[in-house]
Amino acid sequence: MKLYHGSPNGNLLSLKRMQAEASESVEVPEDELKYGIYLTPHYEYALAMAIRTHGLTFINDDKTIEFENPELFNPNEDVYVYEVEVSEEFAQQIDKDQFVVESLEEITPTCKYTHKAGEIEQYYELKT
Repeated sequence: MKLYHGSPNGNLLSLKRMQAEASESVEVPEDELKYGIYLTPHYEYALAMAIRTHGLTFINDDKTIEFENPELFNPNEDVYVYEVEVSEEFAQQIDKDQFVVESLEEITPTCKYTHKAGEIEQYYELKT
């Protein structure tokens, strides 16, 4: 299955398992905070994940993005979307936008795509 991972880091040779965390001010079901590799089947969602700034970022179902610190968003910054191939037996769907792989320590990307952060506006509206 082809999945994607968005990151501001263009030097990832592999995607490694990490413990998911949520801010104290955001309610996330405990069973969604897994120790794994988070991926998405949606390229534009991966790009949205890559452009997040420090602080909270809300990627909304109505195709809008809100930043806690919008002044930190730089539309000219390079961001990256990594493509991976993962067997369906390893990928557990969390919600419509996310899968998690818990049983592999790392996954090597098959492709890396470079974008300017501002390209997100082809897919989402940025709310300021």
